[in-house]
Amino acid sequence: MEDKYVHGMDWSSDVAQDFELSNYRTYQFNLISKYIGKNILEVGSGDRSFTNQIVTKIDNYNRLVSIEPSSTLRELHKNKYNFPNNVIFEDFDLFDLTPEHYGYFDTIILVHVLEHIENDLNALNHLHSLLSPGGMLLIEVPAIKFLYSIHDEMLGHYRRYNKNNLKSAVNIDLFNIKKLWYQDPIGVLGSLIYFKIKKINLHSEEGISLAGNQGGFYDKYLIPIEGLIEKFITFPFGLSLTCIIQTK
Repeated sequence: MEDKYVHGMDWSSDVAQDFELSNYRTYQFNLISKYIGKNILEVGSGDRSFTNQIVTKIDNYNRLVSIEPSSTLRELHKNKYNFPNNVIFEDFDLFDLTPEHYGYFDTIILVHVLEHIENDLNALNHLHSLLSPGGMLLIEVPAIKFLYSIHDEMLGHYRRYNKNNLKSAVNIDLFNIKKLWYQDPIGVLGSLIYFKIKKINLHSEEGISLAGNQGGFYDKYLIPIEGLIEKFITFPFGLSLTCIIQTK
């Protein structure tokens, strides 16, 4: 049966089963870690590497439910990590998940997921129905609309974001936006050159080389530098945009 969710998100299988930008995953985790509670829903398990960040770095969580509707991604990454019994993987589409399944959550995390959903406003409204009062919605999305490229098309992105169109997806009757900021300004240059100008497809031989070489350099050397700088400076632009939202 055709997997309508996967698009090109299985591209890492062309590189290696254990391919991972480990420093970048830590960098992403550090952006939102202090807002993560004890009863967590992760929307979009993907390669399970962000799930692993939560499990190994949050000591006092009670339960983590991670949903991934793509059968391709679930099969590709099902053995990538070992998880404890309080981590539950399900094949729900987020619109099919209701409080009757797992009750309410104090934290919902979407790391590069919202751009895959055609009606992002409806998605966030639905997630509100899964949050307990005062619950947190933690979102990271690709930024700078001008950078929309062959890479975004391959991955099934409906859009890239700026602050205005991400704010427009948040129902102010349901949520308060606590914090909204850009990160990874260095990544803008790489995305511009390799995906917008050169139009490299990660499923190609050139794309595999790019991921392994330039991607590895970016992860090993540039991301740790950015992570250190961004502890003290918030940049006016970046490859990604993070939003911290709380239910009213």
